[in-house]
Amino acid sequence: MGSLRIGIVGKRGSAHAAGFRAHPGADLVAICEADPAALESEGISLGVDQRYLRFEEMLDHVDAVFIATPMQLHASQAVTALLAGKHVLSEVTACVSLEECQLLVDTVRQTGLTYTMAENYIFSEENLTVQAMAERGMFGSVYFGEGEYVHDVKSYHHFADGGASWRMRWQVGEPGNTYPTHSLGPVSTWFDAAGHSAQPVSVACWGSGIHTDPEHPHDDTTETLVRLQGGGLVRLRLDMMSNRPSETSFYGFQGTHGVFESGRGGRGAGQVWVGENPPPGPVEPIHLNWQPVSDYYELLPSVTKERIAEAKGSGHGGGDYLVAYAFVDAVLGVAPNPVDVVRAAEWTAVGLCSTQSIRQGGVPVTVPNFRK
Repeated sequence: MGSLRIGIVGKRGSAHAAGFRAHPGADLVAICEADPAALESEGISLGVDQRYLRFEEMLDHVDAVFIATPMQLHASQAVTALLAGKHVLSEVTACVSLEECQLLVDTVRQTGLTYTMAENYIFSEENLTVQAMAERGMFGSVYFGEGEYVHDVKSYHHFADGGASWRMRWQVGEPGNTYPTHSLGPVSTWFDAAGHSAQPVSVACWGSGIHTDPEHPHDDTTETLVRLQGGGLVRLRLDMMSNRPSETSFYGFQGTHGVFESGRGGRGAGQVWVGENPPPGPVEPIHLNWQPVSDYYELLPSVTKERIAEAKGSGHGGGDYLVAYAFVDAVLGVAPNPVDVVRAAEWTAVGLCSTQSIRQGGVPVTVPNFRK
């Protein structure tokens, strides 16, 4: 197959341009933006001559699109592109309703094209190392994971002129965990890697109440519990309102033979313990000692290490670069799809079901089965 012609729609997509351009099988040929001034500026910055104000017009000139527009447009633009015969990489979350989730899954199955959700947090060096450890069974039988996304984004809710941005409606205009994929994505990937189903079957969500910014019907902090098929449990925390330093990622992962905990707030790297269960009956006290995750970086394949080195300096710790590269690999069939449409729908649906749960006082809500 020759070069895959990539088109980007939305300002956020420029962060992934380096990843597309680094891939020998891809070529970034077009961009689309509704704001003419932003379109010209981005075109000059990226060195892209094919510039479009209308998404549908750009589709005639590309083989695949990266959708980096406001969240409420992701699903409709993805479906439009798929029905036009284009592969799709979409920013998170995939959809803003359960009905959109099902439509997206159905459309991908109907067209047979590649759809990938651009969850970049799964691509950090530390998270990839934990995945490699899970694949080797080093955590034993796994049963618990946790993820937190704590990021004060109040400044994003309005434009410079005071008008409401899309985030005011779609991220903090609803209760619940409205932005779950950064915290859930890596943990789900580890469960899958360890051979435990990561399929979410039910969600329960509670909130702390509204304290910092009464303008929005969104709790300062929410806690969401996700029950997985086969009995695993995942805890998610979301806080986009509190006045505090950001901590955009914290993770934990627990099994019978090992545990991982990431560092907090950039203060120290992650740590792991792996070992054996003590035998039954009285035993001498066992000494459990943490090791830095970096002790296990050697488990990463050499090609992964090369990609990580190439991605240094790009957005989200290299995640944006690696997402783009992995998408092209998936389209060309040289590597598995890192976040296919079913995963995208499931991770998105957890947040949508959390909104239903919190409105009902925290009762468990069943997550639709997109694997049928």
